Formats: sequence, C-alpha cells, structure tokens
Amino acid sequence: MDDDFVAQVSGVGALADPVRRALYLYVVAQSQPVSRDQAAAGTEMARHTAKFHLDKLVEEGLLDTGFRP
Repeated sequence: MDDDFVAQVSGVGALADPVRRALYLYVVAQSQPVSRDQAAAGTEMARHTAKFHLDKLVEEGLLDTGFRP
C-alpha cells in the first residue's frame, strides 16, 4: 500500500473523535496561530484534554507547531 495513502487515511481517522475534530476545526478557522490555552478556551475544554488531542493532531500531520516567546 502507498505510504502517502496510509498517512492520509490515518489523518482522516484521527478526526473521527469528536473532541479532536472540534479542536482541529477551531484551530484551522483562526487567522493566527493559537496556543494550547486558546484552543482549550475556544472549545471549552480542559487544557490537559486539549493538549492531549492537539498533540495527536500534530502526530498525524494535521497541525503544525511552533514556539513564540
């Protein structure tokens, strides 16, 4: 099986979880990068829950991370 296809299917599968999907939709709708705290507040969930799911979205290649002091 093509590795690119497997990566795409895996990413789509990650969005099956409603919490993860809500975070993804919130983050991609923003015009500027958002912090974990902003994503948690914007989706009305606990920071640790948002962190867990955001990390999974990054692992799946659906979101990118960066650091800003």
